[in-house]
Amino acid sequence: MLTRPKYRHCIRLFRVLLVVLAAGPMVGKAALESLDEESLSQVTGTGLAIGFEDFRWLIKPTSYFEQVGSDPVGSTTLQRGDLRWYGVNISGAGTGGFHWDESGGNFGTPCDASSLGCPRGGLISDFAPHDNPYLLRAFSPRGVSYDGTVVNSDPNNPDSTIYEYLAPSAQPEYTFSFWGELEVGRSGNNDNLAVGTGDLLKTQTIIRGNAANSAFRLFQFTQPGNETFAILYHSRLQGDFRFSAAQHDGPGASDVVGQPVRFDALEGLHFKNVDAYVPLGQLYYQALTLDTVPSQDGNFILEIPRLPDVPTHTAVHDHFYSLAVPDSADAGYITARAALLSNTPGATPSHAVDDSYFVTHGYSRWGDWYPCRGVGCPAVSTTVSPNRNTYNDTDDGIFFRKCESCDDFDAFAYMITAVDVRPGQDQYSCPGGSNCGDYAPRGGSGGVADRYYRQAVNCTANSGSDYQCGYGGSYNISAGSDYTTVNKMNPSTLLGVPGTNTLPVIRTGVANLGDARAEGLQVNYMKFTSYGAGN
Repeated sequence: MLTRPKYRHCIRLFRVLLVVLAAGPMVGKAALESLDEESLSQVTGTGLAIGFEDFRWLIKPTSYFEQVGSDPVGSTTLQRGDLRWYGVNISGAGTGGFHWDESGGNFGTPCDASSLGCPRGGLISDFAPHDNPYLLRAFSPRGVSYDGTVVNSDPNNPDSTIYEYLAPSAQPEYTFSFWGELEVGRSGNNDNLAVGTGDLLKTQTIIRGNAANSAFRLFQFTQPGNETFAILYHSRLQGDFRFSAAQHDGPGASDVVGQPVRFDALEGLHFKNVDAYVPLGQLYYQALTLDTVPSQDGNFILEIPRLPDVPTHTAVHDHFYSLAVPDSADAGYITARAALLSNTPGATPSHAVDDSYFVTHGYSRWGDWYPCRGVGCPAVSTTVSPNRNTYNDTDDGIFFRKCESCDDFDAFAYMITAVDVRPGQDQYSCPGGSNCGDYAPRGGSGGVADRYYRQAVNCTANSGSDYQCGYGGSYNISAGSDYTTVNKMNPSTLLGVPGTNTLPVIRTGVANLGDARAEGLQVNYMKFTSYGAGN
């Protein structure tokens, strides 16, 4: 999986602070003195600080990293698949930028890198300034081992040392992007991509944000019998994301393997105002480990081993789950609910949540509107939230968008009812929209029409009735002249509910799906085994 990348560096490493001498020998007044191990042991420091200012990293758009597929064997319908990632780029998110279609000494067609329509930007002035740099250090923090015993209980006589690489605590937004190829059914080798090509799809990925506060650590795993090299990665990502495939409608469009193209400035799947934290591993007692498969055929295993199967309330379980109440069937839900309320302005959680919960549990938030309903939440507002997305909103949430020269498409929504599937709870189902009682979608009367996004509908919530207008509270929806009807199969029939084929749709260039969030994400066990189609 090796490529021949040609790097174009536009990097200016402004400051790399290695050692600051507090005092130096004064000629004629002090003599040099040798240092022994005892004196060196008294030296303390905070690590290697690496600062980047006026920073940009560009790879030529024709240079790539590649994952080569295997030719299938035996009776299978699988086909060989090859993946290539071109022109990986970290650059600014300001107004100046350019597309992938560079030629000669030109960077490419100019564009505005302050938007998701432009894949490459200019310099990042304060990517990692001298007073908030990347930090590489070796030290011995206190923690818990796999068997629950304390690691490094005596800071003056530590048991274990780790290496860690920490991102700055704050960063400006910058652009991370690449364009890619998915090739299916290739018959030739990869020494010459122009020979033996298969079906090809070119795509573009743009992330505009930062990864401040992320942490990467290396340590020795403490699982008995598996004291191996261990990795911990706590990923934090904030910003906007776009994945697209449509090429610009003009000169330069191409389906030739390896040829950079200019992509459409608007089309694709967008995620706005993303905030995500994914913790993979916990210091000493949980880790990402690497191993080869038993057959030694070139494949590998990436695994997070299971937590120890020990009685509850050990140090490992107490730290990992961080329950706010005594362990029970609903303890995890109660703790997650309390954690959510603790980060909701105006909410009144009934239980305190330990700080360790926010280290071992992650989240993924898409968009910035998250209403709170139920016990402990603030009173329901009788006015429409200003953060609520319209059907064609492009400033927030998750949305699909057409290309610049494409016709509008028909957007359609059919809503089903959420259910509580926790053990011992009532599981509620109301897909048809009738006899739904308090579960009627969007505060409607319970009829089938309440399941559809209509031309104009509104609801005003009353204080004390949390779900009168659905989970989101008051709303005022109007699709205006974009509303129409089409004759297509009614999806309600897939749920066993008869329905008319005259469906209400919104003819639009943007379909916003709304905002979403997942809280309390936790990885207890994970195992990934690579598997070539020819193995």
